[in-house]
Amino acid sequence: MKDVIARTNRFYIEMSRKVLSEKEYDVLQKLLIEKMTLQEVAAIYGVTGENVRQIYERTYKKVKSVTELLAEIDDYKQKLEQLKYDFKCETQQIKKRKNKTEIEIEIDQHKLLIASHFPFSKRMYSMFEVLDIHTIGQLAEIPLKSFGCFRGFKGQCKKELIAFIEFENIEHLFEGFSVWKTQPIE
Repeated sequence: MKDVIARTNRFYIEMSRKVLSEKEYDVLQKLLIEKMTLQEVAAIYGVTGENVRQIYERTYKKVKSVTELLAEIDDYKQKLEQLKYDFKCETQQIKKRKNKTEIEIEIDQHKLLIASHFPFSKRMYSMFEVLDIHTIGQLAEIPLKSFGCFRGFKGQCKKELIAFIEFENIEHLFEGFSVWKTQPIE
């Protein structure tokens, strides 16, 4: 057990060498590693045992504060690495959403409206039937501004169409979607 304590003391003394003066380092070395008494160290420096004790206490506080600071720095480094990782994951997800391949866009366009899990109203199904629209691609061919001209397409239908487009994540197929969805029906 004494060997473990001695190694721990030696480790901390070596870790704190850069923040201690030569005298402070030497006093710690003599007290903790060489196991000298306060009086023996005081005799070497020509001071009292009380002076050596004060030097030891100041040095101990300095080493302790540096150790705490290093632990805090390590903690912040870990937090920074976690933030970097989270940011990287988030940007990759955004890129995946933005970078739909041509094949995915083609699949989106050929998907049948009835194959969607979106709960369309009877009015919306009737509108698709009257307009002879069966796929998302056919729906996307109609300019968004034109929907307001169709008989029966009112505010509720617009909300439903917006919800469907966002539900299927197909905003990229509808030119000007972000502006259109905020405008009132004319």
